[in-house]
Amino acid sequence: MDNKNKIGFGIIGCGMIAKWHAEAVVSISDAHLVGAVDTDVGRAQSFSAEYGCRAFPDADSLIACPEVDVLCICLPSGLHAEYAVKCAEAGKHFVVEKPLAITREQLAAVTEACEKNRVKGCVISQLRFSDGVQKAKKAMDEGLLGKLIFADLTMKYYRSPEYYASSPWRGTRAMDGGGALMNQGIHGIDLVQYLAGPIRSVSGICKTRVHEIEVEDTASLTVEFENGAVGSITGSTSVSPGFPRRIELNGTRGSITLTEDKITLWSVDGEDMTDKLDTDDGKTSSHNDPSKIAFDLHRHQIADMVRAVKTDTRPLVDVCDGRRAVDVILSAYEASEKKQTVYIQ
Repeated sequence: MDNKNKIGFGIIGCGMIAKWHAEAVVSISDAHLVGAVDTDVGRAQSFSAEYGCRAFPDADSLIACPEVDVLCICLPSGLHAEYAVKCAEAGKHFVVEKPLAITREQLAAVTEACEKNRVKGCVISQLRFSDGVQKAKKAMDEGLLGKLIFADLTMKYYRSPEYYASSPWRGTRAMDGGGALMNQGIHGIDLVQYLAGPIRSVSGICKTRVHEIEVEDTASLTVEFENGAVGSITGSTSVSPGFPRRIELNGTRGSITLTEDKITLWSVDGEDMTDKLDTDDGKTSSHNDPSKIAFDLHRHQIADMVRAVKTDTRPLVDVCDGRRAVDVILSAYEASEKKQTVYIQ
C-alpha cells in the first residue's frame, strides 16, 4: 500500500515508552511512521534511524507536517495535556500515554480542544485489548455474574530508587502528578471501571512510606460504584519484590479474577471454565520492572486508533475514558487529604 493511503504517525518524545509506539506503528499495514522528535537531538536522530523515519528539529514542525495525521505523545506526564491541546488545535488526532492530564483544569482544556477542533484523542490503556480482559468484559456486559457485589483492585508493585533517580520528573507533583495511583495504578483503575462501571465515590489514605519522592508510594482506598457495588483499590510502588496486579469481580452468580490481563479464576453458574482460564506468561507484567511489557497490546490499541480515524468513529479508549480514570485518582488524593468521602462529578 502506498504511504499516501496510510495513516501517518509522528512520535513526540523518544524515551523508553516511544519504542512500543514505534514498533506498533511500523507493524500496522494501514499506518506509517513519518517522524519523531525529542529535546535530545541525538536521541531523536538515532531513534529515527532505527525506525526508518525523519528526525524533526522541534515538536511544532512535526505537528505541522502535512503527512502526519496522528501524534503519539510519549512525554513526562506533566506535559501530556499541553501537547494534546497543541495537537488538537493543529487539527491533528493524538495517542497519549497515560495519564491524559494531571489536573482537572488540564482535563477540561484537553476535552474542550478536542470538541472544538473535532479531533480524536486516544489514551493508552492497552490491557483493555487483551483476550482475558475482553472475555471478562463480555461476561459483565451479558450479566453472567448477576448483581455485582464487589469489584476489587490490588496492585502491590515495586519500583526501585534507581527508577525514580533515572528520570528527575518521576515522583514529582509538577511532572508526575501523583505516584503509585497516577503513574502505575491508573491502568487498573481504568480496567476496573471498564469492567464494573463508573466509580461514584472514593475514600482512603495515600502515603509516602518508602521512597524519597513528593508523591504517594502507598495507597488504600474504598470505593462505591454507580451500580451500587463496593470495592477496594490498593496501589503501591513500595512493596518488595512486587506482585502482579489483580482484579476480582464478585457477583450473585459467580466470580472472575484477572491477574494482570489473564483470567486466573472463572467460577460462574452454568459456565464451563475449561476454555476461560489463561496461563500467565508474565509478558505483560511490569510489577517490578516497568520495561517488562509486550508491544503487541500497544499495537492493538494503535490499530484501533487507525480504524477510528479511517472510519470517523470513536477509539475504544477515548478522552472521556482517560478523563474518568484521572478523576478517580484526583478524588482519591482529595479524600486522603481531607479525610472524607469524595463524590465524583
